[in-house]
Amino acid sequence: MPSVEIPPPPSTRLLSIGHQRVGLEINFVDKSLKGWTEITVIPTDPMLKQIKLNCRQCNITKTLVNGKPLNSQYSNPYERLKLHDTATVNQHHMLRAKLAPMVRDLPEEELVITLPKSVKIEPIDPFATTTQNVLLNRYIPGSRRHSPDINAGGVTMTPAPTIRIDASTPAFVPIIVRIEFTLENIRDGLHFVGCDPEDRRFPHVYTTHSPLPGSASAIFPCIDDVHEKCTWDLEITVPRTIGDICRAAKGGAEGGDTVMTSIGKTGSDEVDEYSDLDLVVVCSGDLQDEVINSADSSKKTLVFIHDKEIAAHHVSFAVGPFEKVNLSEYRDQDEDDAMSAIAVEVMGYCLPGREHELRNTCVFMHKAVDFFVRDFGSYPYTSYKLAFVDDLPTSTVESASFSICSNHLLFPEDVIDPIYVTTRKLTYALAAQWVGVNIGPKDCSDLWVIIGIGYYMTGEFMKKIMGKNEYRFRLKKDAERVCELDIGRPSLYAQGVRVPFDVSDLEFIVLKAPLVLFILEQRLWKLSGSYVLHRALRRIILHSTTGELANNELNTQYFIKTCEKISHSKLDSFFTQWVYGSGYPRFEVSQRFNKKKLVIEMGIKQVQATETPQKRLQPEDFMMEARAQQWGVVVGPIIPIYSGPMTIRIHEADGTPYEHVVNISEGYTKLDIPYNTKYKRLKRTRRQKERAAVAAGIDISLDQADDVLLYCLGDVLPSEEEIADWRIEEWSKEEEERMGQESFEWIRMDADFEWICTITLNQPDYMFLSQLQQDRDVVAQYEAVQHFSRARESALVSSILVRTLMDRRYYYGIRIEAAFALAKCARPELNWIGEFHLKRAFQEFYCFPGSPLPRGNDFSEFTAYFVQKAIPEAMAQIRNNFGSTPLTVQKFLLDLLRYNDNSNNPISDCYYIATLMKSLARTLMVLPDSDNDGYQHYDFEDQEEKDAKATALSEVERYQRMDQWVPSYQNVISKAALEIKRDLVQHEIIKPNFAELLAYTRESNLDQLRLKAFECLIELGALQRPELLPYILNVIGSDPSPYIRRNLLKIFTTGLGSLAIFGGKKAQQDRPAQSSPGEMIIEEESGEGGMGETALRRKKGLAREGIVGAMKALKYELSGEKVFAEALWKTIQSPELGIMELQELLDICQILYDEKTSLVVTLKLPKHLTCTHVGKGVLHFKWQLRRFPIGPSLKAFPPSLSHSQSAVPATPGPKTHQKKPSIQFTDQTLQQPTPSINTNILPRTPASTSTATPHAPLTLKIKPPSAAVAAAASIPPQTPSAAAVMPKATNRKKKGEGKDRERGAGPTPARDEGGQAKAKRIKTETGAAAGVGGEKKGAAGAPTPMMPPQTPTPAQKMVVPLKIKLKLNPGKGAGGGRG
Repeated sequence: MPSVEIPPPPSTRLLSIGHQRVGLEINFVDKSLKGWTEITVIPTDPMLKQIKLNCRQCNITKTLVNGKPLNSQYSNPYERLKLHDTATVNQHHMLRAKLAPMVRDLPEEELVITLPKSVKIEPIDPFATTTQNVLLNRYIPGSRRHSPDINAGGVTMTPAPTIRIDASTPAFVPIIVRIEFTLENIRDGLHFVGCDPEDRRFPHVYTTHSPLPGSASAIFPCIDDVHEKCTWDLEITVPRTIGDICRAAKGGAEGGDTVMTSIGKTGSDEVDEYSDLDLVVVCSGDLQDEVINSADSSKKTLVFIHDKEIAAHHVSFAVGPFEKVNLSEYRDQDEDDAMSAIAVEVMGYCLPGREHELRNTCVFMHKAVDFFVRDFGSYPYTSYKLAFVDDLPTSTVESASFSICSNHLLFPEDVIDPIYVTTRKLTYALAAQWVGVNIGPKDCSDLWVIIGIGYYMTGEFMKKIMGKNEYRFRLKKDAERVCELDIGRPSLYAQGVRVPFDVSDLEFIVLKAPLVLFILEQRLWKLSGSYVLHRALRRIILHSTTGELANNELNTQYFIKTCEKISHSKLDSFFTQWVYGSGYPRFEVSQRFNKKKLVIEMGIKQVQATETPQKRLQPEDFMMEARAQQWGVVVGPIIPIYSGPMTIRIHEADGTPYEHVVNISEGYTKLDIPYNTKYKRLKRTRRQKERAAVAAGIDISLDQADDVLLYCLGDVLPSEEEIADWRIEEWSKEEEERMGQESFEWIRMDADFEWICTITLNQPDYMFLSQLQQDRDVVAQYEAVQHFSRARESALVSSILVRTLMDRRYYYGIRIEAAFALAKCARPELNWIGEFHLKRAFQEFYCFPGSPLPRGNDFSEFTAYFVQKAIPEAMAQIRNNFGSTPLTVQKFLLDLLRYNDNSNNPISDCYYIATLMKSLARTLMVLPDSDNDGYQHYDFEDQEEKDAKATALSEVERYQRMDQWVPSYQNVISKAALEIKRDLVQHEIIKPNFAELLAYTRESNLDQLRLKAFECLIELGALQRPELLPYILNVIGSDPSPYIRRNLLKIFTTGLGSLAIFGGKKAQQDRPAQSSPGEMIIEEESGEGGMGETALRRKKGLAREGIVGAMKALKYELSGEKVFAEALWKTIQSPELGIMELQELLDICQILYDEKTSLVVTLKLPKHLTCTHVGKGVLHFKWQLRRFPIGPSLKAFPPSLSHSQSAVPATPGPKTHQKKPSIQFTDQTLQQPTPSINTNILPRTPASTSTATPHAPLTLKIKPPSAAVAAAASIPPQTPSAAAVMPKATNRKKKGEGKDRERGAGPTPARDEGGQAKAKRIKTETGAAAGVGGEKKGAAGAPTPMMPPQTPTPAQKMVVPLKIKLKLNPGKGAGGGRG
């Protein structure tokens, strides 16, 4: 762990923001904004000359500084995201260089305001009246600060006392900057819904902040930095009602259907019904005032104030016809009295018709607010608001006192499944108000502590309302998931260093960070005996309120010091391993009881350095791994030895648990744990007698009471009749005798869940059974079930698991895990005992007595509902030795689906039906054996199996058609049907129907259903079908919904990952054709290294499992695919794409295509000059010359190539008029004076490309005709001319040059738009020898031909080649050229 904190780079702004006012007028018809902002700039240095602000996609109309207008420099970065018309995917690096300043941690400032000389930075006089007014405006609450005419009506106000000057008081007089702007063609930051003619939804608009910086500056000018905070006032002007929007739309349409002319419904009566709905503005801060516009009564203005300093990133709003629901009314009288003054008002907003869903979804919010206030500290704002909108790309967007949520989170009262996930997401959005918005990260690497604390607080509340078993069970599942993913990943601290962030990085932080804080709490509780982490969080939140936490920014070091101070212990070792280190420990534990010493000898060995499994590359992780490979992310070495305390709990013979806390500090730890019990272990035969006595109703005698062990769980089905009826198998005599020799019941490693690790313990099965039945900890029960799931299948294991499934006292998650483990015991060698137990358990719970037909659904008990869903899903995993499902299982699941009855059930069965459909379809698939290397087993079907398959497919079709007429919640059944058909196509059971999938992708369908259809298309090979690929990429680039664009792009990248890992058309061509049944395949050891085809295929498959091999394979698969490249580049050029989508697409280009710098050079050629582009920047020029009569003296030819006048006077004759060749970069024409060549190939570089990937100046080489060619053409060869060096005003003279050469002085310097001379140099060289044969020099150094005059001959044409090379050297701005 680093001992010294690395401070962030010092700010170079020389200013801070004291207060900002923003006024916005929203136009729903044009989907545009018109606004202004007033920024109170507080200079921090007298040398301040410029004010730089972030401002994107805005059109600046006016800029004033202290009320004086002036001109500002503004460069819209979105307008720079263009290349020349001939650019292709190979120029992706040039576009990336232009995008780079926008995605940095501190984005480049686009708006530069140069202060005029009249504005001076003056020190402030703290006792002046103006100073007191400024300080009052800064510190007095907004309700008084902006009260109009506060003394009106004869009301006097007590004058405010003199403000005390402290360190936070500005040292210089503030500057007021006012900027007026408009927004059109909005790409980021704001989204309009229901404003297009074909969109019949209710019109509303909201801000769409993203993890990348720059989202706030896309709406209004500001300093878009999470470290720059100030107070805010917002004035938002909107139409009063929906009818006002419609009237404005009809007035602007002028008879054409070009704008929104109806809302929600098509009928005029229905339109009138909704036209009276008022538009509601929900915004960060507190509503101060609402007034009707005096000039236009159809508009209203709402004023919001925010007295607490927040960053621009946390200012958001939503406008629409929302229904308001007071969620605080669910707080009962006792809770209201208990909270009294600290109670927080919670308000919910939703679109019309969804109030009941809002109430059902957010019914817990008041409990969550009260819980956080009591346990972690006071709420940082005055109220909390939630608004549910359409098309939101993410589930929630957190801002100050306000969260914008997706409508996808809303669910009605009759739906059960989304309860936990939705509750957790909304709870985190609330917890982020304390840590996430009010308290932010000091640096990117501190993101883990902010996200971790927010989700830790969320978990504590979920434990309160869902129960401790649910909380610990899900924590254990998350820990297992971390052990699967945390292989070859950077540490938690290093995850935040990568900017821009990868979404998968944030998902991993969300998964691991709260787990790390949980095990920290477990360890600190043992050290101090109190909840240290709770106290530390309360102190941090308190410091943010009192100002002790600087700028309300929390870093890792501050968090560590706070925890150490409260716990009075050093935590360097813990954070070095779990925060600054990556990976996880793997323990192998051996144990043996030593009867002589009466100790348990244990050995704990850490094997993570040698036995950590290799991470298998998954399609969804492909882009993340590819980015890490391209960025050169170096993963630290695996920590060979983890250290820390571990609790070992030994349940001895009398059933008493004895805890032993040992310190793990070495690779191998040997322990001698003392044994405490003097009694022998209770024998299993005795237990059987007790069970029989209990079943018979006989009391156990008192003399045997001391030997009786308490049986809590798993003791169902005890009678002999039930054992025979259920085919239960007990322990054998040998096992009973061996159990009788044991001195303890079982051993629990890491009993208090203080490690994120994997533990292998060599404990016999009967000890795990005791752990499953007698340990009340749900984690211990889960570990026992997992052991039996991995154990060798047997009838005894199946009996243990079915007793677990049948005992309702178990937590439902344990019963579900037991059901899935039972499926592994359904083997033909065991007489399908697992199938029998699963089927019998389902019939016992959910069918009529003695019948396989199911009873009517009753989902009133939620735990029974989840078990009812899990059993059919587990049965679908049953397979025989050929990978197919027994026909009895298919018929059983088919009957469940066919005879499902939900008529008397108030709860919807859509999720249950979807599970049955997918389970039934899974039984139709033959899963190949993992040992056959891809070769298919041929299992011939009889007529009965064919009929069952046809019936199953028709049943799936029936439910799919029913869902089209009566849609289920979020079309769950239709999505399941599409998944089923995709899987059946992949297993070659049915043929693909792309027309059906394309119909589901239309905009009229539900968003989730559209995405599922696109996912099926891509997984069925649409990326390699030229008729489908352009459509998919077009939707990514032009769909009006950002939710569709972003999620479809994620599906697209996952499809690329599948193509890279599993191969496509080219990979299939490389595979040998499969043989027909009965054919023999003989492989010869030929090929690479003498390997056969199978070995080569395995070698290529192993190469694809690594990221480098997968990237090469993907590039090979898509090489030469022109349709893919053209469609991808067209999508990149779409004006609808946001910054995040564009960044993702450019990452794809970087993987697939080589970088080729391309700059457009326009040549304005004379009549007799032709040009041919050879390639790689090489141009061939050719002169088409004519022969003329040559006299005793001849002028050098061609004149445009001569750099000096000939000393020999030219003979009279016909004059040739030739245009001087001029070379132009893009559309810039720069003429050069005679006689030099125009070589001004200068790209016009924008000011913001200083950080772009550079390239070198262009070097132009011109070779005139050689001496031999010139002699043959009766043209004297030319001497080498001086180099024309730009941007000097004249060429440098060389010795031997005459004054006539000065008349051909070098070209004038090229200038950019600002009038500054270009710094780039263009060199022109000529390549002929100074003399040939008997030539002699003229007076001015020009060559004079030594030949007699010739008789004039008819003119003849001759082609003289010229070679010109344009060399690009990576040294200056790759994106500099226009076009």
